[in-house]
Amino acid sequence: MTGSSADVEALLVDVNDLSNPTPGMLPAIFRDIVGRLDAAGLAYAVVGRIALALHEQARFVGEIEIVADLGAGGRERGAELEQATRARFSAHMDPSLCAKPILLTLRPCMCQLEAGLLAEATTRQWFGVQARLASAEHLLWLWCHTEGPDHAMNASALIMGGTVDLYYVRNLLRATNDVEESGQRRLRLAIGDAVLSATSSFSRFMAERRIRLDPNRVPIWRLRQSETANGDDG
Repeated sequence: MTGSSADVEALLVDVNDLSNPTPGMLPAIFRDIVGRLDAAGLAYAVVGRIALALHEQARFVGEIEIVADLGAGGRERGAELEQATRARFSAHMDPSLCAKPILLTLRPCMCQLEAGLLAEATTRQWFGVQARLASAEHLLWLWCHTEGPDHAMNASALIMGGTVDLYYVRNLLRATNDVEESGQRRLRLAIGDAVLSATSSFSRFMAERRIRLDPNRVPIWRLRQSETANGDDG
């Protein structure tokens, strides 16, 4: 199952205040920061839930997360690009001006594997611009390798989507977990959660199907049993 930026955009609504324009500004903010990265000639990959929609069902997004090769002085350079976008969209990104601001995270690559993340990113038309989106495998690696309140849920959703190569992810985790196995443990838990979710969904489907069936309907096999029994009695 794969989604599109249009699927994400359809969910950008404040359900508690339909007149609030801030959620719907995320595509414009996305185009702005991607345009700045392209203009600077910087390699990058979009991660987080925006990239998840490429591989699985779209979900509400309130944050733009990007990993980039920012070169020497990367954090300072990233901060400058972030600040330029925030200044343009301050009404929707400044916590003092907006109750639920759109978040923007732009950080440099932290290791060699993240450089691989950039190299294997997929270019797609996303929110009206050509953008580089992280692969399913690198997304899952990130969510298993780092801490985050939504990481387990996102990892489980990605696995349920069926588009991720779990063996490749395991190799990525092995390359970055020489000392401790927290990433491997998170991957196993995410796989378990995905299996349980799929089983639960199937059980709900079967329960709903049974409710829809006519309670007075007699299966053919049972009718034949009755006919056979009646024939023996005769």
